[in-house]
Amino acid sequence: MEGDTRAQLADAALGQRLVVDGAVVFVFTAFHERTTIRYGDGGVRYIHMEAGHAAQNLCLQATSMGLATVVVGAFLDERVAEILDLPRNEQPLYIVPVGRTAG
Repeated sequence: MEGDTRAQLADAALGQRLVVDGAVVFVFTAFHERTTIRYGDGGVRYIHMEAGHAAQNLCLQATSMGLATVVVGAFLDERVAEILDLPRNEQPLYIVPVGRTAG
């Protein structure tokens, strides 16, 4: 993947403008098989918990640096995967734009 994909990601995130306005956009993804092989179906829960913890830490750090951030969970999974050219077994979980606060 090359270039600025923020506009495409914002479109895939149902037009959420904050995605295109972020100076940087983090996308958390997962290979479910890596965890479910070891933990079975419960592994899916662990993946989502860990993604939430990681996103929270990102948001806390951004806030401590005076940056604005928001977590985005509403998006078209297949479109995000296509934009980022993810392998078939890797799924997007969270989009987290980070940037300067207004004003």
